[in-house]
Amino acid sequence: MKKIITTIMLSMLIYGNQYAQEEMNEDAPKVRKNAIGVSFGTGLGFDYSRALKKDKLYVTASYNTLVYSIDGIEQEVSGEDLLVDTSLDFNNIDLKLSYHPFSNAFKIVGGIGFFSSNNLNIFTTFKENITVGEVEFTAEDSGNLDIDFNWSKTAPYIGLGFGRAVPIKRLGFAFDFGTYVSSSPEITLDATGVIEQTADQQSLLNESFESFKFIPYGSFRLSYSF
Repeated sequence: MKKIITTIMLSMLIYGNQYAQEEMNEDAPKVRKNAIGVSFGTGLGFDYSRALKKDKLYVTASYNTLVYSIDGIEQEVSGEDLLVDTSLDFNNIDLKLSYHPFSNAFKIVGGIGFFSSNNLNIFTTFKENITVGEVEFTAEDSGNLDIDFNWSKTAPYIGLGFGRAVPIKRLGFAFDFGTYVSSSPEITLDATGVIEQTADQQSLLNESFESFKFIPYGSFRLSYSF
């Protein structure tokens, strides 16, 4: 009889221990290593992230686009009223690593961007008729000025931020601020009409913007981990 009671008690203890372990495993938080995200700020972005080392290191591949234009900006230059149209066209795929040195939300981000387009265009026309000497030119005949800025197709990126690429909970958010370090922009200048001679200033314009090697970036990101 004692052997039977002892056997039953041991069986109950073993079963109870196994059941408790199963309950603990069910209650334990699931480790999520992947996330998809959407970001807003310097354009619109979509990304996929993977945790390489929990709370420390993450890799992110993203697509970003910024297409924006403003037409008809009025600007006075040397007493003449000008109409300025500006447009931005930036599209790039990034590969970035984010490192959390203190295992909290603060991170250091580095990577590289591959640009399919990285263009700034400024198009200028005269708003009204102009007079050169004793000759009056209509706004249509006076000409226009077309300036194109193009940066290199590949550029390293460095930045700081808050928030994990793969959030601990199902949903998360993050802030990123940084810059792409590009080459000096290649500037082309095209002028027509009475201002056609200004096209000779293209080399001087390139020299003036030689130090414009930085393409700033900032974003607010929402992400979903799985």
